[in-house]
Amino acid sequence: MKIRQYGVLAVSFLIIFGSVAIAAYLSTLKEPPKEKEQAMIRRYVRTTPVQYQDIETSVVAYGRVQTAQSLDLLSEVGGRMYEGAIRLKAGQAFKKGTLLFYIDDTEAELSLKSQKSTFMRDVAGILPDMQLDYPDSYPIWKDYFNGVKLDEDLPALPKIASEKEKTYLATKGIYSTFFNIKSAETRLKKHRYYAPFSGSISEVTLESGAFVSPGAKIGKIIRAGLHELQVSVETKDIPWIQVGSEASIYSDETKQTWAGRVLRISDFVNQSTQSVDVFIAIQPTGQRIYDGQFMQASVPARVVKDGMIIPRSAIYNGSEVFILEDTLLKTKSIDIVRLQRETAIFKGLEPGSDLVVEPLINAHNNMTAFKLQEKDIDLERKQQSEQNIVSNTSTRASSN
Repeated sequence: MKIRQYGVLAVSFLIIFGSVAIAAYLSTLKEPPKEKEQAMIRRYVRTTPVQYQDIETSVVAYGRVQTAQSLDLLSEVGGRMYEGAIRLKAGQAFKKGTLLFYIDDTEAELSLKSQKSTFMRDVAGILPDMQLDYPDSYPIWKDYFNGVKLDEDLPALPKIASEKEKTYLATKGIYSTFFNIKSAETRLKKHRYYAPFSGSISEVTLESGAFVSPGAKIGKIIRAGLHELQVSVETKDIPWIQVGSEASIYSDETKQTWAGRVLRISDFVNQSTQSVDVFIAIQPTGQRIYDGQFMQASVPARVVKDGMIIPRSAIYNGSEVFILEDTLLKTKSIDIVRLQRETAIFKGLEPGSDLVVEPLINAHNNMTAFKLQEKDIDLERKQQSEQNIVSNTSTRASSN
């Protein structure tokens, strides 16, 4: 029984071993599939020859329009306030010399006339003595007395002929009374406020008929036709701007342009914008400009001698670029003169060198690359197309 079992096992092993041996022999007879050689992918880079020239630069900044002159309307005297020749409302336009508002001056005017009457009495009192002691000056003072009018400003005192006459007039109080009246006349004029320029009212804090105290703010006025553009400029661009430079101003909202001139540059950093404020005067052209309007300014900056412009994306590690020498990429350092939003101005490379002007991924020094030309672009597209066909064929075969 045992001999029979051993015989069955032996036959089973022989069959398995024979099957494996036959499969191995048959596999050697089949030719292995040929792998299609992939086309060598050549890396092309876009280059441009290094050429230096004088470059005119500019600084572009943005800001808001503000009036070049604005004044607060303050009352220097107290009393009841009334509007003048125009309505005291925000947005109201006016011409130079227009009466904007006035303070009731009835009491001040009567007080001034009272002082003039007292002065006329004092001058009349010295005329008899002047006729006896100073006969040469008597006609002059008599004409002066006749020229004093209660409703007009007090005329200037006659010229003093001698020190003795001067002492006499001082002891009679003529000088003190005269200057008190002139002070009152000046104060009376402060009851009426006339526009110092043509413009408009931008703010009103008190309405007509309100009682105001000395120093109270009534409103605010702005000058028409004289505006400034306050723009924020980065500190690195400030050395490129000079006071007096011409500027071009543009409004994206109204599609209008103006000429301007740099008036002044702040010597401190604006804490809210972390930049330096530059003020540009806008030359009036008849086009309407609104206070607070947002505009763009382009200010011509200094000229860079013997420089070249490249995209900022072509610069690596702060100040390195790639140069293509034959078919090898070489890393070179450059001297950056000025960085702009999307470009940079540099020096320091050998003229005529093939400078790579596009960003490269995973590139390194001594890497093989080729100059990109029109025929190379067509070849690269063809190779890419063939590679896509092979990839799609392999994918379909594996799926089947």
